[in-house]
Amino acid sequence: MRIEANDYVHVVQERLTDANLLYEKARYAFAMYAAGVAVESLLRAYIFRLESKLVAAHNLPLLLDVSNLQSLVTFAESQQVFAAIDELYRRWRNDLRYTSNNRLRRRLKKQKLDRGIRGDFLKENCRIAIEKATIILKVGVEKWKL
Repeated sequence: MRIEANDYVHVVQERLTDANLLYEKARYAFAMYAAGVAVESLLRAYIFRLESKLVAAHNLPLLLDVSNLQSLVTFAESQQVFAAIDELYRRWRNDLRYTSNNRLRRRLKKQKLDRGIRGDFLKENCRIAIEKATIILKVGVEKWKL
């Protein structure tokens, strides 16, 4: 069965809920993955509205550019979404679905995303990813209804 634009939007809240539930269970790598998939799904919905050919890349900034979402939001919302995409994409990659918490911890450390964080930097980076995904999804879902 073919995936339609509305199918992508309808899965957004489920993936965000998954991310939060996984976070609560300290399944940080997969929680971060689910948060990114929620955003990717939203952006793919917008792209699908414009054309039936989807961009195959899992590059969130590229998907945001192609989605045309920025033309539907205010300047302030656009700034908020771009900043959130940047922060999320620093942490998220599609290959997180194959990544353990320990491997993600090593990657974040290599990217120096452990700096200035007291306590569990993996947990904090996951929290940031979910927070940024939530910001993007709030704006994007609101505009989808227009």
